[in-house]
Amino acid sequence: MNGNKLNPPLVSIIMNCYNGEEYLKEAIDSVLSQSYYNWELIFWDNQSTDKTSSIVKLYDDKRIFYYLAEINRPLSEARNLAVQKAKGEYIAFLDSDDIWLVEKLKMQMNGLMVQNEAGISYCGFETLLTSDLESAISQAKFYSKFVYNSHKSKSIYNKLLRGNFIIFSTVILKREIFDLTKGFSEFLEQNEDFEILLKASLHTNAICVSDSLVKYRIHASNNSYLNARKNFEESEYIFSNLPQSFLISMAKDRNKTRERIYFIFFEKKWQQLFGLLNPKYWPHICYLVFKKISK
Repeated sequence: MNGNKLNPPLVSIIMNCYNGEEYLKEAIDSVLSQSYYNWELIFWDNQSTDKTSSIVKLYDDKRIFYYLAEINRPLSEARNLAVQKAKGEYIAFLDSDDIWLVEKLKMQMNGLMVQNEAGISYCGFETLLTSDLESAISQAKFYSKFVYNSHKSKSIYNKLLRGNFIIFSTVILKREIFDLTKGFSEFLEQNEDFEILLKASLHTNAICVSDSLVKYRIHASNNSYLNARKNFEESEYIFSNLPQSFLISMAKDRNKTRERIYFIFFEKKWQQLFGLLNPKYWPHICYLVFKKISK
């Protein structure tokens, strides 16, 4: 760690945006309000056609760097391009519809500076509902359960294999750890953040600041229920490309169990019931049932 209280390390904040005018000002204002001052904002405009560009250019702050993509690219590819512009020793991520509380960077960076063996930091969060969709409300409840899921655990790899409980707008990574991951897999459309956390946690420990320092916005466009099929497919790919182990096999079986249950209850594909007769899926079914009845 090169920084100290008088000269803290530079944090590069990656914000990718496509037509995000509705909430963009709130997001940028929350960066400007940070009590931790040594940051740069890498703003990657993915060929927006709304007022995104003019909103960003209203800010007169030399720490904000605006880049306009040559063409519209998938989010994972756009994130990699944005990170290439970053100069910081640490990289943080903020979606253009989320909000950081004032002490967010300061509290997390203080933790990273104290515990040098940790290259990942994340924190608690609040949910902001912009829709009264029943599925969005269910998603908010789901995430709320995991706010403090592993704040006492330094190694989060095994916990992540059970499911992603980290909101990406809470994440700070050491740049050297990000580089070890080889970046975001550019063909992943939904789970690129989950994969990068798994790959990073193979190389380093993590620190969780249990305070809720991020406001995470849930609305129809980021509702996981609309993209369930793709989530299952991408999770299978991610697990298949991690170092193989008994825990990875369990993760694959767990993912397949959830996929079959989804098809049965949400798409009424009753033939999937036969697949669940395989004994390897029974522990996961029992666990899901236990979680349901213990709510």
